[in-house]
Amino acid sequence: MITHRKLRWAPFWWTCAIALTLYVVVEALLPPKLETNLHLNDKIEHAGAFWAMTFWFGGLIARRRFAWLTLGMLALGAGIEFAQGAMALGRTEDIKDFLADAVGVALAVIPAYLGLDSWLVYLERRLGIS
Repeated sequence: MITHRKLRWAPFWWTCAIALTLYVVVEALLPPKLETNLHLNDKIEHAGAFWAMTFWFGGLIARRRFAWLTLGMLALGAGIEFAQGAMALGRTEDIKDFLADAVGVALAVIPAYLGLDSWLVYLERRLGIS
């Protein structure tokens, strides 16, 4: 089973995770004139987005699947950079953006391996829905 066994609201949490991922991908691929103007620092934004996605999915899946999660997130980051370079809509590919993505993935996966992988189970318990 892919989803953490103790999650009662797994379909809702999966919907949230997919929505977050779609938001990140769309935001990363929009032409610069159309993207939201919430910029702090490009590399921090990349690391933060990939941290959030990886952390969220890490709360959904079994720990034994974390290697696949890591590879999937890194492939997503590489795919976004490749697409930015290929689209010719004002975006450029940047290896430093991919490295920032990788930092975000690592900052989420390492604590998950250390025990924070059940954060959604904990949240459901705290909300009284488990």
